[in-house]
Amino acid sequence: MSKQTINLGTAPTGVGGDTPRSAFQKTQSNFDELYQRDALLGTAANANIGTAAGNVMAVGAGGWLGPSIIDNSNANNAKTTGLYGLSNAANAPFVALQLLTSDWGVDPRWQAQLALGISQNKAYFRSILKDQTSATAWAELYHTGNTTKGSGGVLSAASPIVRVSNVAGSLRLDLLEQTFEPAGEWGVANEEARGVVVERLAVGQYRITGSLGLALEGWRTLDPCSPDGGRTLGITDSEQEPDGTVVIKLFKQRWTLSEDGEMIEGRGAALDVPLNSWIDVRLEMPKPEELPIPMEATIEE
Repeated sequence: MSKQTINLGTAPTGVGGDTPRSAFQKTQSNFDELYQRDALLGTAANANIGTAAGNVMAVGAGGWLGPSIIDNSNANNAKTTGLYGLSNAANAPFVALQLLTSDWGVDPRWQAQLALGISQNKAYFRSILKDQTSATAWAELYHTGNTTKGSGGVLSAASPIVRVSNVAGSLRLDLLEQTFEPAGEWGVANEEARGVVVERLAVGQYRITGSLGLALEGWRTLDPCSPDGGRTLGITDSEQEPDGTVVIKLFKQRWTLSEDGEMIEGRGAALDVPLNSWIDVRLEMPKPEELPIPMEATIEE
């Protein structure tokens, strides 16, 4: 048998006139490119959008990255993990608030909840069973908005607060700390006592207007104290008039010796508030306007 050479002619037509070998190489190159692109996309490219485990969460799901979920029914109702907006809801610690609730991984029946007030700086937390068989009481967080540091440095739960002092002549750099702002020439008020004015009537006598009067419960006044240890610098007295006006009086300390040999503290001459101190006065203020309950959107037919 003799060898024969067969002329196959030019490269076959097809995709770009490729030969079988070059067509395979291009296919392999395209496959590699698609594989690399899929690797860059990651697993999210193959996941469903939703709120179930393993889903890709859309913007706004669970009240995140958008308006919170409106729920004005009952703060004790079972809720999935998310951020909720409550207004005038039953069992809520405040009129209007944002409620962050999260399932406990060890036992998802339990949730931890954090409630942040709207229109006022309020913060509360608690734990609750979603079947409502058990819930701890709401606990309020103490912060610079609902506490005050007395002239002696002692921290007290309080608000609204007015500090009676000679604002211009005061030697205390902390008189206007946090949210305190001038309330006339003779006092400063914190954020919740905005609108009150303090006037000096005479030596050691001051008038506070713009509130409903002294606090209805808890402490009302704190005597001025020295900043170097809290030593009392005077004795404070308070009076309230029918229209809510409060008159604060300050007296020097006077000690007398009783027949039994005991030292008894009493009031001496009138005394202006020392420049290195102030008098704390806790007030009752008008309630802020309540926010309206959001109306559910209606769809026109």
